[in-house]
Amino acid sequence: MNVRLSRAEQNDRNRALLLSAALRVFLSRGYHAASLEQIADEAGFSKGAMYSRFESKADMFLALLRDRIAARTAENAAAVAKLASSGTVAGLVELAWQAERAAPGWRLLVTEFRVVAARDPVLNQRYAAAHATTVDAVTSILSAMAERDGISLAVPARRLAELLLAIETGIALEQLASPDAIDIREIAAVLRQLVEIASPAATVSREVRQS
Repeated sequence: MNVRLSRAEQNDRNRALLLSAALRVFLSRGYHAASLEQIADEAGFSKGAMYSRFESKADMFLALLRDRIAARTAENAAAVAKLASSGTVAGLVELAWQAERAAPGWRLLVTEFRVVAARDPVLNQRYAAAHATTVDAVTSILSAMAERDGISLAVPARRLAELLLAIETGIALEQLASPDAIDIREIAAVLRQLVEIASPAATVSREVRQS
């Protein structure tokens, strides 16, 4: 027996189908080369049905970006909670890298959009607003881990969050040219040292060695 969807449920379903098609087209063609017509064809919708939900290609991409940010935030929070007392900044880097490998092409796509947006002040503001939610989420996780472990971070949590995200982007771009260019374990070790500089346990350890 077929269950009839409500108007709201049907709208949510169609939105999800359009965004799924958009992701496939963006990943295969890139942001610049993709068109709303191609996305509509991929989803099996008319252009009118698509334009009733998204005003532009940028609107569609930003919707995808916000959905992914929300998913990544939930994944990071759940992973840190699961790790309990063993969750670390280095562990966050590992999580980010695993997510990157699970979505090949996404980082390049976001970078392409960022370059396009950088030349459009209004679009750049919209991207910045979405990106800020990522920075806020990572900042909250770092602050919670520092408080849990009794660590005074060597740099403010927000600056460390920005550093982590910049490293994630940089590694992804560098490995497009050379897949073996950077070992994520080396980056994780450096970040662990950065955090441990201000750790009470690390301070005691240094004092013992110096005495």
